[in-house]
Amino acid sequence: MATCVEEQKDAMSKISFSTNGLKMSVKSYIFMTIICFWSVISVATESVPRPRGVSLTNEPLYRDTEWFTCLDGSRRIRRNLVNDDYCDCIDSSDEPGTSACPLGKFHCNNRGFRPKYIPTSRVNDGICDCCDASDEYKGEGAIKCVNNCRELGKADLERRKQEIILMNQGFEVRQEYIKQGAEKKVEREESITKLREEKELADQIKEEKDKLKQEAEAPETEAKDAHKKLWEAQLELLKATKEKQKTSDAFDELDLDGNGRVSPDELLNHKEFDADGDGVVSEDEAKAVLKGLDQAQKSTFTDIIWPSIKGKFISLQQDQSDETTPPTTQEEGDGGEPYEGDMGDPGDDYDPGEDVDDAGDEEDDDEEYDKDMDEEAIMEKYRRNQQEKEKKEKGGEDEEAMPEYDEATQVLIEAADIARDDFKAAEKRSNDIKRSIEDLEKLLRVDLGPHQEFQPLQNQCFEFTDREYTYKLCPFDKTSQRPKTGGSETSLGTWGQWEGPVENRYIKMKYSGGKNCWNGPDRSTMVILRCGTENKLLAASEPERCTYEFEFETPALCTIKTDPQTGETDNHDEL
Repeated sequence: MATCVEEQKDAMSKISFSTNGLKMSVKSYIFMTIICFWSVISVATESVPRPRGVSLTNEPLYRDTEWFTCLDGSRRIRRNLVNDDYCDCIDSSDEPGTSACPLGKFHCNNRGFRPKYIPTSRVNDGICDCCDASDEYKGEGAIKCVNNCRELGKADLERRKQEIILMNQGFEVRQEYIKQGAEKKVEREESITKLREEKELADQIKEEKDKLKQEAEAPETEAKDAHKKLWEAQLELLKATKEKQKTSDAFDELDLDGNGRVSPDELLNHKEFDADGDGVVSEDEAKAVLKGLDQAQKSTFTDIIWPSIKGKFISLQQDQSDETTPPTTQEEGDGGEPYEGDMGDPGDDYDPGEDVDDAGDEEDDDEEYDKDMDEEAIMEKYRRNQQEKEKKEKGGEDEEAMPEYDEATQVLIEAADIARDDFKAAEKRSNDIKRSIEDLEKLLRVDLGPHQEFQPLQNQCFEFTDREYTYKLCPFDKTSQRPKTGGSETSLGTWGQWEGPVENRYIKMKYSGGKNCWNGPDRSTMVILRCGTENKLLAASEPERCTYEFEFETPALCTIKTDPQTGETDNHDEL
């Protein structure tokens, strides 16, 4: 202002002493007056500078020279109280350039780099937070902090250029993915069409084979049924014969005196008829077995008594029937010399001079024959046991087993088997084609992006290993983890759907329904995708119990191509 007044005085002196130059001097005076006027305005404007820590956007809110209104509208204070190192506003807006307010924000202008906000608690703390050093204007920080925004800006620009180059490379890969995805989709659709034609033909063949099978099975079934009915009739006859023989044997065993009648006294040795369980068969209990009769002839025994006791009856002779070798006998007082009488024809394996224990090698060799049995009975038991032994050695043929089919029936069975095999092969072919169609249709139903750009990720898996686990991501299939040291794999979820926001839903994948956590929910995984030059699982974490988060980069998400020189972008996909 002083310089402006002096210049005005100088112009006035020229008006007084230079008449010839009056016109010119007046013009100079008027010009200097205008200059001074604008200078005054400029000085007035500069008297209210933008407070330290205020952004250019908020600068108009601090222009009033007398008053300042807290940004939340809660209070009005004198303008000179702004940045006075005392917190007057609840929202801390009166101290943007000091650390007085706990919730204050300091704006780093950072010209040449990126502007940012920092908490006002960091102002003048001796640490350089703003690259333009504006946060450290007094104290130790004011000495050591320098403005290095230009250098940081250059480095950031170079980094951004490299990012642009990588993103552009990813964009080019994405175009190839789109091409592959479109081709694969067409290929699958064409395969489905072809398979449907093949299935139609396969179904026709299956129907023909089924008809031939039924035609071959009809005479086979008829012959088998006839063979079975004949065998069942023979079996019934065999059973009846056995039952009749069993009844006769039981009667003969109970008829101790061989008079053709069974009396109560002859039942007393059969403990199975001890009804009251006292260990003795009483006369009343024996008579009850005979239905109150004093004696029973064979016909009465067969028709009336045997049906009620055959489930209880235990042959005393059968208890001695497991012997495999006839014993050597001795008469009392003869010094134990072996019996050398006529033993008949015991068989090739029998030596009359052998001891009882050496006569056989079966598990019942150490059992003894009843010494009261006569020689003929002993030899008969021996032959019977030998026959049982031979039967076991030959495989124990069951006489009640259905016999083999005759030759004519075997021919029918073989023809039916061939027809069945042909039908099974035709049916398998039809079912295989059906499964192939279903598999392809399932793949086509998967949302692989608006341009099929995620198709190359199908049927692939990617792993990431941290200090404890190896995590696996199989896109559109499953997620899992297994201990790094080895062990079984734990499901973290199966493919569900895209989970990103409406405007960009393909940046998140949701996998749910994994293995249940103990006393908790089923495990699930959120996969966050970003642009990258290769498909790679970058990280895995568990931010919440049983809820996992994967980071995955893929060219399929590189949707923008940027010109490094002009900064112009292109998101046009080559379809």
